[in-house]
Amino acid sequence: MPRVQKRKYEKIDEAEIELVIQCNDSHEFYEKYRETFPTRKKGIDSISKIWKRKSEFIKKQQGSLPDQDAGTASNQELVAILSAQNKILSDMSGLMKEQLKISRDILAGLQRPDGKPAAALRSPEPPRHDPIKHEPPKTSEQKEPVKKPHDKPPADIMIGS
Repeated sequence: MPRVQKRKYEKIDEAEIELVIQCNDSHEFYEKYRETFPTRKKGIDSISKIWKRKSEFIKKQQGSLPDQDAGTASNQELVAILSAQNKILSDMSGLMKEQLKISRDILAGLQRPDGKPAAALRSPEPPRHDPIKHEPPKTSEQKEPVKKPHDKPPADIMIGS
C-alpha cells in the first residue's frame, strides 16, 4: 500500500512569519500571536513549532532581499577599512619599537642596588647553555637484604588432617 506523504510543517502565513521575526523571545511571540490572531485555534505546541523555525524564516527573508552588485560599496568599504587598519597597526608597531629602544636606554643607565650597572644583566649575545654533563649511574653490588635477628627459631610447619 503506497504511503501518503504528509507535510513536514504546517503552512504558515506571511503575517505569522513577520511576527516571528519581530519578536525577541518565545514568550513575547506567544503573547503577540494570541493578540494578533485571536480567531486562530492553534495550541501552544503549534505556536512553539512556528517559533522554532525562526532561523529558517530569517534565512529565507535574507535570501529574498535583492543582492547588491558584486564589487559595489561593500567590497570597496572593506578594502578601505582594511587599509586603514593596516596603517594604524604599522604606526603602532613603530611607536612600540621606539618605546622599547627608550626603555633599553633607560635601563642601561640605571644602577642596580648591588652597585653593578643594569646593562650587565643582559649581554648583547644570546646566553649559551653548556651541555649537562651526565655521570654514569653508580652501580653497586647486589646487596642481600639485611636479616633481622629473631628471638625464637622458626617453628616447623606441620601438615595435619
